[in-house]
Amino acid sequence: MKKNPKEAFGIFQDGESIRMVHLKKDGADTYLLGMDFLTLEKDWYKEEAVVIGDPDADYVPMAEDNLELSNLDFGDLDDLPATEPDYDAPITLDDDSGEMEEIVQPRMETSPVTLMLSKYPMSQGVIALNVCDHNLQKDEYGATKKSDIKKFRKAKLTTAQRKADEWASCVVEAEAGDQHWLHTGPNMLLDAIIKYGKTANSKLYFQFVDAIDIALTNFYSYLNSVESSGVRLFVYLGKESRKAYVFSDGKWTHTLPIYITQDHPEPDIIYSKLALALDSAQIEEPSSIVVAGEYATRQLVDYMAAQSASIEVSFLSYPNLITGETENPDYEREALAPYALALALAYKALNLDSKYFCKCNFLPIKILDSQKELRVVWHGFIVLSLIFIVVFIGTRQNLLLRREGRVADMQKSSLTFTLNRLKAENAVIEQLNSEILKYKEITFEVVDRLEGKNRWTELFNLLNGSFNTYKDSWISNLRQADNRIAITGVCSRRDYVSRLADTLPQSRISSVTRARIRNRDVWAFEMDFAMPEVDWAGIIEQEYQPPPEDILPHRPGTYRNRAISRDNRSPISTAARKSYRYGILPRIRDDLTPGPIESELNENPAMMEAYRNFITAISKGNMLEYRFMAHVFINEYPESKMLSMIRWWTAYRLYVDRDILQARYTLQPNVKRMDDYQVYSLLLEARIAFALGEPHFEDLFQNLIRQYPKSPAATQARLDLKLINEELIR
Repeated sequence: MKKNPKEAFGIFQDGESIRMVHLKKDGADTYLLGMDFLTLEKDWYKEEAVVIGDPDADYVPMAEDNLELSNLDFGDLDDLPATEPDYDAPITLDDDSGEMEEIVQPRMETSPVTLMLSKYPMSQGVIALNVCDHNLQKDEYGATKKSDIKKFRKAKLTTAQRKADEWASCVVEAEAGDQHWLHTGPNMLLDAIIKYGKTANSKLYFQFVDAIDIALTNFYSYLNSVESSGVRLFVYLGKESRKAYVFSDGKWTHTLPIYITQDHPEPDIIYSKLALALDSAQIEEPSSIVVAGEYATRQLVDYMAAQSASIEVSFLSYPNLITGETENPDYEREALAPYALALALAYKALNLDSKYFCKCNFLPIKILDSQKELRVVWHGFIVLSLIFIVVFIGTRQNLLLRREGRVADMQKSSLTFTLNRLKAENAVIEQLNSEILKYKEITFEVVDRLEGKNRWTELFNLLNGSFNTYKDSWISNLRQADNRIAITGVCSRRDYVSRLADTLPQSRISSVTRARIRNRDVWAFEMDFAMPEVDWAGIIEQEYQPPPEDILPHRPGTYRNRAISRDNRSPISTAARKSYRYGILPRIRDDLTPGPIESELNENPAMMEAYRNFITAISKGNMLEYRFMAHVFINEYPESKMLSMIRWWTAYRLYVDRDILQARYTLQPNVKRMDDYQVYSLLLEARIAFALGEPHFEDLFQNLIRQYPKSPAATQARLDLKLINEELIR
């Protein structure tokens, strides 16, 4: 392999098509200098078409109107004869006897591969190819020891193949771990290019030959190294190779074949086959789908995006690729979609040192050996070099052993001193343990005397915390019956009754009736629950705990640390002492986002249609479109209860699109509005504060969790804080 090549040609054969690209690397930028394709008469690797060692056996010249001859160099046309020579006309030659012999000159034919390759300076760069999947044989996962590899080769290769070096194998990083892959049989594309090099009398340098699965998955990981969280799907739709690659948190985990029998499938067929593959493999719904390949079209992307508003569907993009076409990036990505595999091969040839590319190579050994530029022939120089190396290594090892001996003596002295110090500390610890035992005995006596005390304070703390979580809910009557408490009350929503019951110990709902107060539906309920017990042992233990670094939020049913309240300490934000990598957090889980009010939509079909148009615009991601659709909904239905949800989704989409200031401005009316969507607005406000680097963002998250502990927004807030404190801290 060449190190740090500047130009590369990525060429792949898939079914009846061959495509190639020409890339040039200049620093961090990569330039697309050209791309081309041709169509074969039939697939080289069909059983009736394969002729080993002769890739031209199945070539049928294409029609003249399908060849791009504008890039060919014909030289000076003035030097050509006025009429085309007749290759079939007979010519006469004199033999030794003086008689004239008539010979028919054969017609010369040029293969389409030769025409395509002759347009490019192939000798100036390195060549990267793909290998046909039909000729790949794979061992079991984990069988990568030398003995396992030799055993697998011996079982799959014939004696003639081993002697002729007509095979190649390597250990690849597949979805389920390391695996040994073996390529046997002809590589028709490689043979065709080698034949072109001999015909053109040009020295060609082959960088590597790669498998389609490895090239595509490595390329996707290389292009999407930043956004690596969640489940993502990369779909490649080629002539023969049609697969979906599942990535979970940036790691390739599954390969799902897409069984499509049509030569030119419609978008609905592709989507249904893809959904069937995901369901069969029991893969959860991905957060994004990236498509590429021969049949990756704009119609397919729009159709798939319309099927699910929560999934982002797009073409495979190339951030550092300069093509010269910048007016319409979407058109550019669509035009490059059929060349994704060729670009993957060329990118890998130019960036072999990147950690995202697997160092596998299915290039035959005899070709690798023939490309070596340095051949050592001075055997005496090698012997002298070996003697020098042996002496150098021996001297170095002796010095290292002496240094290790001195270090060991110093460590022994240090450990002896440490042992004496620990013995003295152990005596102090034993004394402390005896005092702790006495303290525990006293604590048990106090707990026995306090058992059953202060239960009503615990009860009111529990009720206050529970009803404060669900707004528009209140108690109208409370009474004690034996060891249970019976309450009656009213809620603005029916589901609040079951949620309140979940927060109370051993609760039982007796009845739920519907009533109407001031033209508003409310729900009257009756339930009873067990009298709560006070955890006196925990309270006493908390009294003797040292003051924490941060004052934790008060939870219903527990007492604050009295030592903290007496000390009158002011809370210090953790964000003020820690340094974070501020920025946009990953997308909110679909099951934790707010939904519409179904009853209101069902009563107004026009409002339902406006809501569907708004959700469709949100899923597409066109900023002007979804902001306009939100403006239309708000102006047409100013009295709707879903206005807060419309503003939330608009602000959330602006946050995802990194327009943070506009997202905060859009969200402001929701933050102070007391409705069912306020908790989601508080979550988004905390995320915006973290994106802007405001130090009080953690207080916003903690307040949300304290006030609404059972809400889906609180669940997402806990996930965000865990991600920030475990992965985004500097």
